[in-house]
Amino acid sequence: MTRAIITAAAMVLIVATVGSVVLLVGLVRPSNRLFALSAALWARVVLFLSGTRLTVEGDPQTGDGVPRFYMANHQSALDIPILVSALGGNVRFMAKNTLFRIPVFGWVLWRYGFAPINRSSARETAETLDRMLERLRKHPVSFAVFPEGTRTRDGKLLPFRRGTMKIGQRSGFPIVPVTISGSLRVHHRDRFAAHPGPVRVMFHEPIPPQRVSEMSPGELHDRVVGVIARELGQPQAAPELEPVACMAAEAS
Repeated sequence: MTRAIITAAAMVLIVATVGSVVLLVGLVRPSNRLFALSAALWARVVLFLSGTRLTVEGDPQTGDGVPRFYMANHQSALDIPILVSALGGNVRFMAKNTLFRIPVFGWVLWRYGFAPINRSSARETAETLDRMLERLRKHPVSFAVFPEGTRTRDGKLLPFRRGTMKIGQRSGFPIVPVTISGSLRVHHRDRFAAHPGPVRVMFHEPIPPQRVSEMSPGELHDRVVGVIARELGQPQAAPELEPVACMAAEAS
């Protein structure tokens, strides 16, 4: 419990201090480099204090300047700092719209191109995603999503929503399946305290944009889920047809 309280306090402190600097710079001219450095710092402090011993396998290919669309399974609230750390801060997410109301933190999310998702309004979410995709075309940056839409309670893959596959296809980016294993043991959604332990993140072979465009959402779903399921040693879950408003990761 003490570790969890220290981690939470550190998160607030980093957001209040570093986030304020990033926000002030962003009001004049957003700096992706400054944002990436700050986000990576935040993520690594969170993982250190929570006792997460992260191992990254595969090649996230963040050094070539090519934006990618990462699709990962979702085990824990730590999955966001895990991906941020593994990608050196060079990534954006879809997140619940309530997070954008948090002072400083939410303002930074707005300024630096994160996508707010209103789960109660499919229409509003669709409009938000259209704006996000238009912005990505003008200012390409890697994006990450959790197609399950929420965190698993038992480690088993939940259905991946095909709406997420359509968004990935519309981005025009290479799609990279990502497997996260071990974060559930470190932090379960039903408990506050973290239990230190190893976490492994595997970046699989990217699916080229041309191949992505040739696939149906169902084919893309089977490819992405199949790779992640095999890595976890689990059977492949059937897709779930849900409104696009349900696709945001639970980041709470």
